[in-house]
Amino acid sequence: MGVKIGDFFAGIGGFHQAIKELIDTDCLISCEIDKKARMTYESNHETNMFPEDIKTVKDIPKLDILFGGFPCQAFSIAGYKQGFNDERGAIVFHLLEIIQNNKPKIVFLENVKNLVSHNNGETFKTIRNNLEKNYVIYTNVLNACNFGVPQNRERIYIVGFLKGMKHSFTFPNGVIKKNSITSILEKRKVDDTYYYNNKPLWDLIKDYPFKENTAYQWRRHYIRENKSNLFPTLTANMGTGGHNVPIVKDRYGVRKITPEECLKLQGFSSDFKFPDISNSSKYKQVGNSISIPVVKSILNKIIENI
Repeated sequence: MGVKIGDFFAGIGGFHQAIKELIDTDCLISCEIDKKARMTYESNHETNMFPEDIKTVKDIPKLDILFGGFPCQAFSIAGYKQGFNDERGAIVFHLLEIIQNNKPKIVFLENVKNLVSHNNGETFKTIRNNLEKNYVIYTNVLNACNFGVPQNRERIYIVGFLKGMKHSFTFPNGVIKKNSITSILEKRKVDDTYYYNNKPLWDLIKDYPFKENTAYQWRRHYIRENKSNLFPTLTANMGTGGHNVPIVKDRYGVRKITPEECLKLQGFSSDFKFPDISNSSKYKQVGNSISIPVVKSILNKIIENI
């Protein structure tokens, strides 16, 4: 039997994907309420239990590592920042209760960078104080672009070791090599549905001086060029209107990047596959997921301690 893990707010299984690429694991429980995300998860991962709603989770087997990418919309600068007054923010207390009852050896959580400063730091303080009842807690904000993928994606990572465990954990520093925008793009011509040529938006953007090896965004009324040679942060609302799907120019024309390219931008391997679901669901799922290279780098540091 491998390392016993639990995967909460599991999405498409980014945490699960990262750890199983490093060590033998046995996923005792996964939890995800989004039905389409569950389809993707089950197409790529095995899990012993798969409840939909975290509110229904009671007694679960003892875990070595508990993962939790709890909902970020209530804390994100892109939302209304209602925090614990938003049901999506308050749901974290159900996760904290599970951690309190199960006391896994290690907890590994992820959320948006703004969680740290939300409500003048009080939100993060509440979560940290709750965890520190039983855990030695380490936190750091890391950017995916420093771990080999050309995406500007800053996230807060929280790692906790059960009190009494001997450990010498430090967060990784990142890598020196930074891949280019073109490194995640298909070398062939993608399906015509992704190209803007002769589409309704084309009349509004056709005169813009697009360049190759550069990422752009359509921001409802204008084109924005990302001058940092990085893709912007992939978001869940890429799947609910499409205005945030990054745009590129390849040798065949101007287009938005495909869901599969978005997966590569999050560091997923080519073995990871979507089931038969809509593109809007695919974009949403990738935007809600995690950066695999960052998580793997942190997990390597955790594995050194277990």
